Amino acid sequence: MSTYSNGKVSKATDGNLLALADDLVKHTFAVAEYLRSNNYPQPTFAPDSVGRPETPEYVQLRSSLKKTLENLQHLVEGPKVHVRNLCCQGYEIAAIQVALDFNFFTIVPAKGQISLEQLAKQAGVDLDRTSRIIRLLATEFIFHEPSPGYIAHSTTSYLLHVDEEVRATLHYSVDEMLQAASSTADNVKASPLEYDSALTPFTTRHDLPIFDYYGKDTKRSIRFAKAMAGWSKMNLNLNALKDAFPWGKLNGTVVDVGGGSGKVAITLAQNFPNLDFVVQDSADMYAAGQELLTDDVRGRVSFMQHSFFEPQPQGDAAAFILRACALNWCDADVVTMFRSLVPGLERSKPDTPLLINDLMGPVPGTLTRDFERGLRQIDLIMLVCFGGKLRTEKEFGALLKRADERFEVRSYTPEGLMGLLEVYLRR
Repeated sequence: MSTYSNGKVSKATDGNLLALADDLVKHTFAVAEYLRSNNYPQPTFAPDSVGRPETPEYVQLRSSLKKTLENLQHLVEGPKVHVRNLCCQGYEIAAIQVALDFNFFTIVPAKGQISLEQLAKQAGVDLDRTSRIIRLLATEFIFHEPSPGYIAHSTTSYLLHVDEEVRATLHYSVDEMLQAASSTADNVKASPLEYDSALTPFTTRHDLPIFDYYGKDTKRSIRFAKAMAGWSKMNLNLNALKDAFPWGKLNGTVVDVGGGSGKVAITLAQNFPNLDFVVQDSADMYAAGQELLTDDVRGRVSFMQHSFFEPQPQGDAAAFILRACALNWCDADVVTMFRSLVPGLERSKPDTPLLINDLMGPVPGTLTRDFERGLRQIDLIMLVCFGGKLRTEKEFGALLKRADERFEVRSYTPEGLMGLLEVYLRR
């Protein structure tokens, strides 16, 4: 049996039911004790019990608990039940699609409940299908039925009610992205030995590369911008960028290349009042960014329309940021991206850093299953939609040298799922 000592839980024998059960209790105790000792509220099923700590310590505890839960569940269920559950995930996604398209999440009130008849009427969907969809989702902790025929929010549906950006992330994922994912096998069959940023399952499905697709669909483009902000909330902790670099030592203007709607620049500006920021991206991202600006940073965060495949027009910069951009592109395009930054670095001081903050490719077996699965899911998202990939520190270094031999990686800081490469152009 496992033992618990000083907040650490021993590793249970994976194939022993009782050892796993014992470990489960001790992992749960460790989570509860961490929350208590750090003055975090204990989680409940109340709809507004949404927040959880995002500290590295809590994430590690959560990941260890989840591994034990999954091991125990898989051992008890066996492979046939596991495969059956996999087969039916698509139907749960179909229910989510309807709930999003017909605004179920916003129609159900934040507090209290609504009858299924009222929900169906306001959504414009018949009662039969509304009821069947809601009741399937309720089995996955999305909505709940406190009394027969009446619907209220669960913690998950409440989050989707109050957070438009997270809702946009889910919506784009089960709309154009899921359609693209369903074409992956067809795409690989058509080109089994090579791919690039134009030859993707997304292109196979939609007949256009992803950014051309959004260029022709303004509504989905705006949703995509909001979805990227929501994705950051769920995946891209800012600590790797905010805490792993001495921003306080810089003065001047920081250029956020491919900075989307400016969420990262705005957060950094709020924490480092000595810095100004220029966010470079498309016109659609500019529109979304204007809505995110707050009065305390409005005069220090500006937007510039610019493609990171074109020579960098901004010089005399305190730093250049390239955050969560490289993963969206194939190797050849990333080399072009890096090479395009050279003019801007050449027109800046020799000690101006290029900060590459990206999701990093995992080395097999070095992370917990939960961490590795999350990264490998994202890696497949990149393959399906962008022809991109998650890269290791070594792979980044090789692409930088292909772009310009003068590039030097002087430090690498891993931080959860993200990593920060501090790169300089040798003079």
